[in-house]
Amino acid sequence: MAVYKQIRSDILSARLRPGQRLKVSPLCDRFDASLSVVREALTRLSAEGLVRSEPQLGFSVVPLDRPGLVDLTNVRVELETLALRWAIEKGDLEWEARVVGALHRLGRTEFRAPGTNSQVSEAWSTAHAELHEALASGCDSPLLMELRQGPYDAAEIYRRWTMPAQQREERDIHGEHTAIVNAAMSRDADLAAQLLEQHLRQTTEILLTSDFLISGGESKSSDARESGRDTPSSTDARSGQHPSPSGRPKKRRTA
Repeated sequence: MAVYKQIRSDILSARLRPGQRLKVSPLCDRFDASLSVVREALTRLSAEGLVRSEPQLGFSVVPLDRPGLVDLTNVRVELETLALRWAIEKGDLEWEARVVGALHRLGRTEFRAPGTNSQVSEAWSTAHAELHEALASGCDSPLLMELRQGPYDAAEIYRRWTMPAQQREERDIHGEHTAIVNAAMSRDADLAAQLLEQHLRQTTEILLTSDFLISGGESKSSDARESGRDTPSSTDARSGQHPSPSGRPKKRRTA
C-alpha cells in the first residue's frame, strides 16, 4: 500500500512525468520492496488510468496527448454547460444553498498539499469536485449527472498536472469559481455558461502550452528523462502556434 501511495503521489504531482517509463527493478530498489509488491501497485494504478501497461514495453505514466485532451475538454464543456443551464432554469433554493456552501468550503480549503508547492491537496480536489457537482445538480436529470461524471473523473489527472505548470501563470482560480457561482445565482445562464467554459478551457490551455505535452501521445525519450536529461518536445508548445481546443485562434492572456 505504501508503494502504491507513493507512486500515485509522484504521478499526480508530476514528479513522474507524463509518458515516463516505470521500470520495475529500479522501483524495487527505491522502495526496498519485492517485485510482486511493485507490480501489484503498478497494476492497480493502471486500473485507475494513471499508468499504462503495454506488452513488451512494460509500465509507463499515462501520456498527455493533445488529441485526447482536446476531445475530453470539448465533451466536458458541452456536458457541464448544459447541466448548468438546466440547473439555472430548474434549480430551487436548496440548490442555491448547496452551491454557495460548496463555494465557501472550497475557498476555505488549502489548495496545496502540506509540505509541497507542486501538488494539489486531496481535500481541495474533493471540495472542487463537490462544487462542480453542486452547480450541475440542479439540472434535475440523473442521466445527465451520470454522463458528466465520467469525463470529470477522466480529467482529474490533467487538473493535477496543471499545478506545476501554472506556477508560471497568474490565475485566480477561486475568483473564477466565484464569478461562475455569482452568475448562476443571478440566473444569468448565458454568462454562467460562458464563464464555466472559459474556466474549463483555461486548464487545458495551460497544459497545451506547457512542457508536459507529448506529441502524438508518446514520449520521444523516456530513458533520457529517467537519467536526468531534459528532453524537449518535438513541438515547441510555447511558440504560440497551437490552436485552441475550440479550433479558434488562441488569444494571449492579459493581466
